[in-house]
Amino acid sequence: MIIMGAGTNHWFHSDTIYRALLTLTTMTGCQGVNGGGWAHYVGQEKVRPITGYSALATAADWNRPARQMIQTAYWYLHTDQFRYDPFSADTLSAASAGGTFTGKTTADVIAQSARMGWMPSYPTFDRNPLDLADEAKAAGRPVPEHIVDELRSGRLRFAAEDPDDPANFPRVLTVWRANLLGSSGKGNEYFLKHLLGTDSSVRAEEAPEGARPRDVVWREQAPTGKLDLLLSLDFRMTSTTVYSDIVLPAATWYEKHDLNTTDMHPYVHSFNPAISPPWQTRTDWDAFNTIARAFSRLAADHLGTLRDVVAAPLLHDTPDELANPHGRVRDWKAGECEPVPGRTMPKPVTVERDYAAVADKMTALGPLLDDLGATTKGVTFKLDRELEYLRGKNGTVHGGAADGRPSIARDVQACEAMLALSGTTNGRLATKGFRELERQTGSEGLVELSAEREAERITFADTQARPVPVITSPEWSESESGGRRYSPFTINTEHLKPWHTLTGRQHFFLDHDWMAELGEWLPVYRPPLNMHALFDEPQVGSTGELGVTVRYLTPHNKWSIHSDYKAAYGWPAGSRPRCPDRSRPPCTASWTTPSAPAPPAWPPSTSRSSTTADAAARSWPTTPTATPANAGWRCCASSGPTPPPGCA
Repeated sequence: MIIMGAGTNHWFHSDTIYRALLTLTTMTGCQGVNGGGWAHYVGQEKVRPITGYSALATAADWNRPARQMIQTAYWYLHTDQFRYDPFSADTLSAASAGGTFTGKTTADVIAQSARMGWMPSYPTFDRNPLDLADEAKAAGRPVPEHIVDELRSGRLRFAAEDPDDPANFPRVLTVWRANLLGSSGKGNEYFLKHLLGTDSSVRAEEAPEGARPRDVVWREQAPTGKLDLLLSLDFRMTSTTVYSDIVLPAATWYEKHDLNTTDMHPYVHSFNPAISPPWQTRTDWDAFNTIARAFSRLAADHLGTLRDVVAAPLLHDTPDELANPHGRVRDWKAGECEPVPGRTMPKPVTVERDYAAVADKMTALGPLLDDLGATTKGVTFKLDRELEYLRGKNGTVHGGAADGRPSIARDVQACEAMLALSGTTNGRLATKGFRELERQTGSEGLVELSAEREAERITFADTQARPVPVITSPEWSESESGGRRYSPFTINTEHLKPWHTLTGRQHFFLDHDWMAELGEWLPVYRPPLNMHALFDEPQVGSTGELGVTVRYLTPHNKWSIHSDYKAAYGWPAGSRPRCPDRSRPPCTASWTTPSAPAPPAWPPSTSRSSTTADAAARSWPTTPTATPANAGWRCCASSGPTPPPGCA
């Protein structure tokens, strides 16, 4: 068994390292065996009730398809990091390469993968997708035909080919319980400069003229401050919330109902509030529903019902996988083939959106679950009985766009729906899914994996009473029946379920033009990047007056905090608010209440967290508003100038 965390994930050539590990475990017969294989752990991201979760998370019960894409490519373009990348895409090409990447940059390759339908990319086109639908209707043509004609003529382009065009900027960003800026986002200085337009520490020079993209438009003046609004929901004051335009205080684990699953154990846990959300904090579910209600009220006058065009990518576990026979890469823009939706480019799908009904739809399960069911890994679950069960369990909506639909207005009801609509928490669905999988693949003995728990349905109340082990389901590749513990691919190994590859087998050879260009048909050794040769950084092992140069194994500063020393004015002040005059030293503060009025909405209670209190004091007006007149924050300092009005 090989046990590894996120380590190589943050570095160049990680895909090759991963393939090498998988090759080793596969050739030794250790893959899909309890106690063997590759135990990969990166955070707690395994959503066991994945089918129900996906239906709610992507609104697949009301509209399909959803817009989703990987953040790496998204931020590489929209934070303009591509402008500082001086290396061409053929830098890593093999000596015997055929020139596929010659003259291209990484940005060019990303844009090419988007227009060929491999990489979901949003915004997709340099024109509003609502306008595209209207144009096609006015011309009396199907939307796919209209888009293909516009692309051929050059009047329409993919947004990834010109990410610095203001029409293609990301305008509104919502960060929910994540620390994108200063922690998770790679290249933080580029986020600050180009996305936010604030102070940054960008040291890199832009790529010289001969190393700039060929297909992606290069604008002489790099834009700064692309975002119009940054909204954060969090219960901590993080480096992201500090930069946010609006911060919505969120409830913690002990102030809300929620579900938790992980790849570290086979149980479903519930979150249950010990107290109600204090002050102005709200649960995640309540916060987003509140936003939805406000949006719907405005949309009734400004948007109404419109037709939207979603460019759906070519998907895994569907016939789309066969769009590139023999791994041959054909680019319609280069004249190597015709632009054919669903074959050589994305599939334009028209979706009708009633924007005034967003709030109604968010709090109810939609009719597409009745009509189309829910699909995970190529297995479609019919949900008629589950929806009827949820009508009785959660009740139904009365009136509005969701009249008669099962309610998920409250967080507990949403949790109940996720559990009922997933095979890992509903034995009937698991067994039906395995029966369908046997029909599709010819594998035998799959139904028996969940048959012992076919009559079991895990409810939210069950998770509140105790941790409940999940049910073996075709949504995942492991067998946990009979008390076994999680080991991936045991179903493939023991029951000969085909692997999710083009051949249905485990394979080491990747027959694809781009992999051939890199010389990586098979896993090969790739040494760490030579930072001295590439960026003129000190050689590893060299010594200087400041110490010895070493190879830092993790880019996450949170792992270095125990060995770093930093001094910053804000840190010692973090445990108590500051006075509005920033020249004064840190002070203590308390809320004085002559006649016991309600506490102020802002600043929040200093008991919430030290960093929140610190940020509150920084945002505090010079003259605090108090109700009644003699109530307010009392700010005391041992030294410094005379306090401003309102502080004594």
